[in-house]
Amino acid sequence: QDLDSAMRASVNWYFEEIDKQIGSSAIQDYIRKIGYGNEIVNANLSSYWMQGTLKISPVEQVELLTALYNNRFDFAPENINAVKNSIRLFSSENFSSEGKSLYGKTGTGRVDGQDVNGWFVGFFETGGNTCFFATNIRGDCDADGSRAAEITEAVLSDFNF
Repeated sequence: QDLDSAMRASVNWYFEEIDKQIGSSAIQDYIRKIGYGNEIVNANLSSYWMQGTLKISPVEQVELLTALYNNRFDFAPENINAVKNSIRLFSSENFSSEGKSLYGKTGTGRVDGQDVNGWFVGFFETGGNTCFFATNIRGDCDADGSRAAEITEAVLSDFNF
């Protein structure tokens, strides 16, 4: 696995392994540096970001993604580009002069084996403009990242993207 394949397939063990290597103290420092949601990371490095203690709102997701896109955190530019490239879902640059691109990442929260919280967070570029979005759905079942992505893609389609 590498970053691109792990992001595409949501390979949780890949990210858990990176977290173990970094350690909980460094993770907490990064969470505070970027102002991620409520900034509460529990000691369990395998679940704090999946229905754990760390919480973020859709508005906070958009603010965070905008700041990451513009590198307001002063990370190495090659690292910002690696993250951007890992979430690229579509680019028409090779097919048309309009240059439309869609970037996004899904996420699913499960409780007792039921998908109860779905996310699709990202941005799209078109005509020299960049627009950020966060879709969050909740339900007793079948609320997952794929469904959140479907909803978002339907809305973008309505706007001819």
